Amino acid sequence: PDELILDIFKYFDIRDLYQSFYGLNSRLNAIVQSKKNLSLKFSSPDDMDDPYLDLFTPQIVKLIIDHSSFIDFELFSSLHSLILYSPSEDQLEQIYLCKFPYLIHLEFGIMSDKLFRRSLYEFFHCKRFPSLQTCIFHHENNAVSLNRYRQIWSNASTRRTVWSNSIDISLCSDIGLNIDEKILSIDVMHSSLKRFDICCVKDGPSILDIDHFLIQTPNLEKFKIASSEIYHSYECLQQLASILQRRLVHLRQFDCELQCIMSTEEIENIHQLHPCFNRIQCQLKYGGRCVRLYTE
Repeated sequence: PDELILDIFKYFDIRDLYQSFYGLNSRLNAIVQSKKNLSLKFSSPDDMDDPYLDLFTPQIVKLIIDHSSFIDFELFSSLHSLILYSPSEDQLEQIYLCKFPYLIHLEFGIMSDKLFRRSLYEFFHCKRFPSLQTCIFHHENNAVSLNRYRQIWSNASTRRTVWSNSIDISLCSDIGLNIDEKILSIDVMHSSLKRFDICCVKDGPSILDIDHFLIQTPNLEKFKIASSEIYHSYECLQQLASILQRRLVHLRQFDCELQCIMSTEEIENIHQLHPCFNRIQCQLKYGGRCVRLYTE
């Protein structure tokens, strides 16, 4: 029966399926072509040379690219999820020229400073993703720091897939992303965004950078910031609280993972800085010389 054949076909890569069974007879052709909502991973540029590619690309809803060569994204008109592990300039240019009416999840792997700045700029100014709910930028060329970032947000790989209208940006301030350069124009508002997560893995972003981001995202309901290598002061926390008060009137949840240097009196006053700081917990470290601020 067809149901048994379909169960067996679940264990085949879609390319192997077409190469092995398509063209043998009309019944198998119909069964192979009936498979919908397919996932595909390209690990080499040669994968695009598949003679059957045009037959099943309209059924691909999740595409993973694990190389930096050119990809004709116009072939994949039904994508819901697009992940680029090593995005190149050619790939980024192609993405921002194509239309993805059904794309929900867009994720960029590690890239150079130049490409990161360009892709971030293009994303904030691009209107070709009308259905996009989640966009993730990874920017870190140090594998140890990137692993530490992943550890900070435990189970992040599962949570990201269900974030609604969110951006997760792993940022380094030394790329020159600041208000003076206006990489993100304050004339472009992103009122649909409800969640914004920032991970500081080196020495940024600065308070001014964060303020600049939040000007453009006035309807955020959830905001999260993490840093594993920077020691923040109480004054920095005061400035952050002031920015949140001014920029995010709809904020209902603040999460953090921060290392701070502050006195006992300052620790006791943290919950008074902002209503959403009431979930912050404190853990003394290194004999009381440092305090970890975190939420669960």
